[in-house]
Amino acid sequence: MFKGNTEKKLTRKTIRNHHIVIHSILSTAVDWNIIVNNPAERAKPQKVTKPKAKYYNDEQVADMLDCLKSEPLMYMTMIYLAIDIGLREGELTGLKCEDINFDTCEININKQRHYITGYGNIEGRPKTDAGVRTVTASKTVISLLKEYKKQQNENRLKFGTAWQNGKYVFLHEDGSSISTQLPYKWFTKFLNRHNLPKLTFHQLRHTNASLLISSGEDIVTVSGRLGHADKNVTSHIIKSKEAQVANKMDEFYCKLKICT
Repeated sequence: MFKGNTEKKLTRKTIRNHHIVIHSILSTAVDWNIIVNNPAERAKPQKVTKPKAKYYNDEQVADMLDCLKSEPLMYMTMIYLAIDIGLREGELTGLKCEDINFDTCEININKQRHYITGYGNIEGRPKTDAGVRTVTASKTVISLLKEYKKQQNENRLKFGTAWQNGKYVFLHEDGSSISTQLPYKWFTKFLNRHNLPKLTFHQLRHTNASLLISSGEDIVTVSGRLGHADKNVTSHIIKSKEAQVANKMDEFYCKLKICT
């Protein structure tokens, strides 16, 4: 875990993560009566200051969506989903067809995939209980998902017995599962190719929150959709407002003249 360039200065976050692991190991040693006390208790790592959230404004989103028109349908659909309901990369690449209700426009987020060195892409549950949620997507995004599903069916016929029959929504052309790192890598190249302002794939979540809050949506509902809120407190509020929030995203797309 601690391998790497020892000459390179570690960030506060990395130091804090190392401290958490060491503290946990030594706490177990105390529980097993191997040592009397945990020396990591006396170490006080510096506080990690979170950088200010970065996101696109309305005009920048409009420029980005305009550039997406010339890109492959799979990636176009990915970016729209991230903008529309603020999916994390792991949640996006972990989506399965059964998670999407095309009639009600609801998407059930109950898993995520992440990459572990030596093991590859692993599927598991979201980090917190609040991460398990059902959100309503805009009709624009559901229409894109239907179109992408149709394209996959055409690919399945084209590849025949060579079709890999991957179990996730987003697949390579031959039906094999994509890497959890693909959305981030592709998005970075996409921004550079079109000379768009730098933004990470994860910051599309911040952009989603910014669009909804600027349109008058309350922070409790937005946090719940992103999987940040205390689910026990906000679930009843969120459920009643899901359709309203999805409609606001459709209204935004219509302003750009790209809605269905």
